[in-house]
This record gives sequence, structure tokens and C-alpha cells, in this order.
Amino acid sequence: MHARSSIVLMSTAVVAGSVLTGCGRVDQKDKPNGSRPPATLQVSAAITDKGVTISPARLGGGPVRIVISNQSTKSVRATLAPSGSGGRTRATKDPIAPGGVAAIQGTVTRGTWRLQAGSGIEDARLRVGKTRGSSDGELLLP
Repeated sequence: MHARSSIVLMSTAVVAGSVLTGCGRVDQKDKPNGSRPPATLQVSAAITDKGVTISPARLGGGPVRIVISNQSTKSVRATLAPSGSGGRTRATKDPIAPGGVAAIQGTVTRGTWRLQAGSGIEDARLRVGKTRGSSDGELLLP
């Protein structure tokens, strides 16, 4: 009698495990709004009296947040603009004071983008490749 109850218990566990495994899978065509967009990447930039640097300088297309540190001796307004056509220009609301920090958020598309900080300061180039993949499988996203 003991062997029979063990077999019933194991069979029940296998069936329950199979049912639960199938519950976690979602077919893309069954999602009413499609996949999630790529996760937002945080990029760092520094403005000095000589020029602008950005890291990383290459990334895939999608949403970005560029945190800009003004390490120059004057207030500057930072602008992110596509080289050529396509894409929307983004700029800081207010000038960034020396020693200050600001951020620009936006979606970058394939091509070369420039991070500018005014006349006399060399621009940084941001090279954007194909769009990054969906963030469907990433945990702890807002």
C-alpha cells in the first residue's frame, strides 16, 4: 500500500510541475501590446574647457539617459543632436553651471549623434547601431 501512495504522489508532482512550467510561457502573438521596448541605458558625459567626452561612445538604438558633468570653467548648455537627418534634438533645460550635473533623456536611432556644449568646445560623437532587443526578459525594471 505504501508503494502505491508513493507512485500516486510522484505522478501528481510531475503533472503539477508540467502545468506550472507551461504557465510561464507567453507567445509574442498573444501579447496585446507586443514586446517591451529596450531597457534605458545610462551614459556618462563630461564637459571640459577643451571638449566633451562620452562613455560608452558606441551603443545600440533605443532609450538613453545621458548624465552630463560640467567640469569646465563656464556655464554651458548641452545639446544632443543627430548628424544629418532623422532623430529629434534634445537639450538641457537650463545652462549647466561649472561643477554642476544635468541629464538628457531621449531615444537614439541608428547613425551618428553629436553631444555639443557650445562654441569653442569640441563635440563628442555617439555612434548608434541597430536597435537593442526587447527588455521582456530583464528583471527589476520600472
